[in-house]
Amino acid sequence: MVTTAWLFPGQGSQYVGMGAAWYARYDGAKALFEEASDLAGYDMKSLCFEGSAAQLSRTSFTQPALLTVSVLASRVYLHEIGVEPRYSAGHSLGEYSALVSSGVLTFAEALGLVIQRGKFMEEAAEAGLGSMIAVRTSDQLMLEELCRRHSSDGQPAAIAGYNSGSQLVVSGHRNAVASTAEELERLGIEVTRLAVSGPFHSVLMQPAAESLEEALNKVTFKEGRWAVISNTTALPYPDAAAIRRGLVDQMTTPVKWLQTVRFLAEEGVELAVELGPRTVLKNLTRDSSGQIRPYAYDREADAESLADLFPVRQFIEAGFSAAVSAPNANWNEEEYAQGVLEPVRRMREMLSSYTEMNGSVRDAYGLRQDVQECVRQVLRTKKVSEKEQEETIRRLFTDSFTKSL
Repeated sequence: MVTTAWLFPGQGSQYVGMGAAWYARYDGAKALFEEASDLAGYDMKSLCFEGSAAQLSRTSFTQPALLTVSVLASRVYLHEIGVEPRYSAGHSLGEYSALVSSGVLTFAEALGLVIQRGKFMEEAAEAGLGSMIAVRTSDQLMLEELCRRHSSDGQPAAIAGYNSGSQLVVSGHRNAVASTAEELERLGIEVTRLAVSGPFHSVLMQPAAESLEEALNKVTFKEGRWAVISNTTALPYPDAAAIRRGLVDQMTTPVKWLQTVRFLAEEGVELAVELGPRTVLKNLTRDSSGQIRPYAYDREADAESLADLFPVRQFIEAGFSAAVSAPNANWNEEEYAQGVLEPVRRMREMLSSYTEMNGSVRDAYGLRQDVQECVRQVLRTKKVSEKEQEETIRRLFTDSFTKSL
């Protein structure tokens, strides 16, 4: 089976019109945006599709909008491609989308938290004392030393993000960040001043972190369907307490994206899909690992490539073949009719329906689940060993993957 990770972008990836294409081709989008509008108290669809860039760039609006569009992206991906990941991870705000995708939080729970998070962060930025820069370098020790040299009591600067092997982010008081940037430029190092007023992921966000902690303590975190990677440790969350702590800590500590990508590579992840607007994480992942092949679902060409990589028709055919070719050790005619002939008939109908619809499916995830259950039912009825059943299901996913990464 191809080992996949889902990646969810953070603040900075928003743009007017984001999610409109997904909304147009997914029946569940209207209900999702109506729920978001009811919880947020404003028209989320209008904000994302027609709102002004200035409004969409305000932290208190950006974060709920990005969460909504990223969750929509994950639902459309399941609807159209239908293959779950082994891991999910998100960059800063994107971690909430990752938690929703895995089922740790409901969309309503996450949106409620993100609405408050955005307000707390915007309030912390209102004084205009903070700033952030992106630095094109791989020399972490050098940058840490420069930040220490230009920091003073009440005016800190520190690394706020390990984005890739060649990009680090510095955050803190505007004076300390400005002097750090000036020295970097004197050294000939490329610096990009980010269009933010908040010292995000620095100790100056402590008041916002404390306010968010109160909100997080009121939420129950459930067990996820797959592991979610923490921004602060670059490791899977072990339990609910760690998630709560991690979401608080990420407000004042660096985003370890480079380390996250390296962990995913060490775990054998071959393919990563960015689910949300733009291609920021696709690019950062490509810069950080030669092993992982990244795609951005917001790009039509990437979406088409993913559909080619995970063809639904081939999955049905592989399931049908696995079912009919399995050796039989059950000679009870009634059990055989119900547990073998009936699921085989259902898979034949799925294949016929898929062909008649010219490859169009209303629910790729549901169809894949149905095929998998039919195969399991046949194998159980034929009295195939549990070990061989699991191996057959593994081959089902592997054999239906069409291209080498």
